[in-house]
Amino acid sequence: MIPPRTTSRTWVLLLLLTVAVSACGGPRTKQQRQNDGEQRTDEATLLLNEAEQHVRNLDAARAAPLLAKAEELLAHPDVNLSPEAEMLHSQLAELKARLPHLGEEKIRREKAAAAERERKELEALVEKQRDVVVEAMFAVTEAVDALAGKDMGVEQVAAAQEAIQRTRERLKTGKELEARSADYAASARNTERRLEQAEEKVGRARRVIDFVSGPLGESREAPALEKKARREKDLEARLSLYTEVRDRYRRCGTEAEKLLMDRPELARGTLPMRGRPMALKAVATGCKKKAGLIQRAVLKLEKAKVKRDKARAKLEKLKAAREKARARKRR
Repeated sequence: MIPPRTTSRTWVLLLLLTVAVSACGGPRTKQQRQNDGEQRTDEATLLLNEAEQHVRNLDAARAAPLLAKAEELLAHPDVNLSPEAEMLHSQLAELKARLPHLGEEKIRREKAAAAERERKELEALVEKQRDVVVEAMFAVTEAVDALAGKDMGVEQVAAAQEAIQRTRERLKTGKELEARSADYAASARNTERRLEQAEEKVGRARRVIDFVSGPLGESREAPALEKKARREKDLEARLSLYTEVRDRYRRCGTEAEKLLMDRPELARGTLPMRGRPMALKAVATGCKKKAGLIQRAVLKLEKAKVKRDKARAKLEKLKAAREKARARKRR
């Protein structure tokens, strides 16, 4: 049997069908594969960049599906024809490696953030406390400087003591901060040392005041007592007055010398007190000299008292003998 003849129309249809089959299922060219690979790498790049942002934010839930989709795209062999393939595979591997550790990293980051907040809060507290102490210490410095003035007196010493006490109270309010801040603890110790030095200066000023209001004040009253002693007719009362005058001058000289040992600088200057300025060394010398002069009068009066007492004793003895003789005559 002879097969039917194929018409030209049939050949055209067969040719078109062959071309269509070839286009749909036949082998692709290298250029087509490169184009497909680049399309996949472009899409994978967008997914990886978005996933990387979520990884930075430690959001594993949002990063994981993006990485899975990118991995699927990059698994296609056409991707290897793209020059970006190696870089994208490396980025994908790095992000996948970080994914299981995002929880730990999030905890570390939260702890670090909490520690930073605590540090800043502590820094603010320390700064505030330091300002309070510095202000109080400034008042101490001013008060202590006033003790070197010529008008130094009880009021200035009291003001310095109050300023020191206020500063110590301010330091107590920040005691808890010393355990939390080494820098503030060192600052507090330095302030304590300065307060101790200030207290020493106040103590020396206090001794000056005690001297002026005590032994020196008593020596200033001594001339009036001496004048009274000269007018006194009774020997014992006169001796008592002169002894008191001598003792006042002696205490003045002794305490002045002690004060000079404690405050040698007073030997070169005058007592920082109201009224007529006096050199402490001159005061010590003057008091001791006057005590020596008055001692002579005391010795004379003591000898006179001894002589008088002996005379009285002799007279009493004589009287007793006479009474005894009279008694014998009456018997």
